[in-house]
Amino acid sequence: MSDQRTPGSGTPLWGGRFEGALDPGILAFTNSLPFDRRLGRHDLIASLAHARMLYETEILSASDAEAILGGLSGMLDEVESGELGIEGPDEDVHSWIERTLGERIGEPAGRLHTARSRNDQTGIALRLYVRARIADLATRTAALQDAWIDRAAEHLETWMPGYTHLQRGQPISLAHHLMAHAGALEGDLARLRAAHAEAGRSPLGAGALAGTSFPIDPARGAALLGMESVYPNSLLAVSDRDYVAQTAFACALLMTHLSRWADEVILWTTSEFGFATLDDSVSQGSSIMPQKRNPEAAEILRGKSARAIGAVTSLLALLKGLPFAFNSDLQEDKEPLFDALDTARASLSAALALTGGLRFEPAKMAAALRGGMLTATALADQLVRSGVPFRAAHERAGQAVREAERRGIELWELPPATLAEICPETDPTELASALEPEAAGRAHASPGGPAPERVTEQIAAGRGALALTRGWLANLAEPPILRAQREDALLAESIE
Repeated sequence: MSDQRTPGSGTPLWGGRFEGALDPGILAFTNSLPFDRRLGRHDLIASLAHARMLYETEILSASDAEAILGGLSGMLDEVESGELGIEGPDEDVHSWIERTLGERIGEPAGRLHTARSRNDQTGIALRLYVRARIADLATRTAALQDAWIDRAAEHLETWMPGYTHLQRGQPISLAHHLMAHAGALEGDLARLRAAHAEAGRSPLGAGALAGTSFPIDPARGAALLGMESVYPNSLLAVSDRDYVAQTAFACALLMTHLSRWADEVILWTTSEFGFATLDDSVSQGSSIMPQKRNPEAAEILRGKSARAIGAVTSLLALLKGLPFAFNSDLQEDKEPLFDALDTARASLSAALALTGGLRFEPAKMAAALRGGMLTATALADQLVRSGVPFRAAHERAGQAVREAERRGIELWELPPATLAEICPETDPTELASALEPEAAGRAHASPGGPAPERVTEQIAAGRGALALTRGWLANLAEPPILRAQREDALLAESIE
């Protein structure tokens, strides 16, 4: 019987064991090339590193290594330029690489898979892909955080109600509110960095599950790819998808934060709130109601969070019952991961555009400071300063609220005599001044509070954290094997 694994033949990588042809329906059902073609570039980079390691450990001859590295390098250039499309009869991207390489260089292509399985090959390619996508998401998240911090710096003295239960609670500044959203993104950036590090453990060299009998150097393969470490256990190496779940979770929580922000954009741009308006560039209309200005991008952004959350659920359900080593179920990890990454990327771009088209209305925010008795807590605090226990002060402040509501006025508008009657321990003139919303907001100068000096500190801290993120991004170097490929130095004495 003829060898079913002649490089370039288009036959499966596992054909030697079988005599009959695979059912076309099963082939179509199990084929992953339509979605794992995304990994082509990263699989080629990993293959370059694997071939170089095989050459350095004298498993590959110089002539074979030169042919393989040259062929892979040419394929990578063409994939990156778009000249070479990843398509064909192959069941996965790994088969496509070996077939295409075989068509170009012949017999040496069959030696590339020495000391390697599709199991560790999939793992390393997916990890490289994830790390590249995380870097892109972190760049976009940092840009959005920067925009929100800049907007906050413009509104240190723009006062508005702070809400609990969607009811007016206490006066805060718009800057304080925006920095809360910016702080959530800072947490997202920390999770993205953690997921990037989690994906930085190389499984290359783990083989199918038990390593290999060849004298390989997995640490060298990892170093050539810019990975931080190597798995200590080959069985775990090919089974682990924690980095996939962690990346999807980072995307889902990022999307949850974007959804909460988008919900406020929707709420604040209603006529009922009027705290903000949207430019024409980020608004859409109605097919029947000519007056409408709808925040559809914000609504879709809010809705897309469900997709990212669903990806996490899908991945955890996929992983929960799998025995160790590779199972083909793991083929299903890619589509939810890809969708989560794509959704987060598109949503960050939309959120940045929405931020640029969002115009705040300070006069409407100031008007909303009236009508909610927002400084009742400030009244209780003033009484506590005068020696009244807080529970008694709370009761007295409630009495003042009832009286103000009965009269249809604000707390700070109560007549001095009324204030003196309810709060005899305080000076009514000073008390009325302290109950004005802006004064009450400025008085909340505890760490993290809305007082301008505290928000200024938050802005400085946020910009400091942003600088660290951008420093981390700037220090993310391309894999050394890729630099060597671009410098045509793949068989040079050393690749640092």
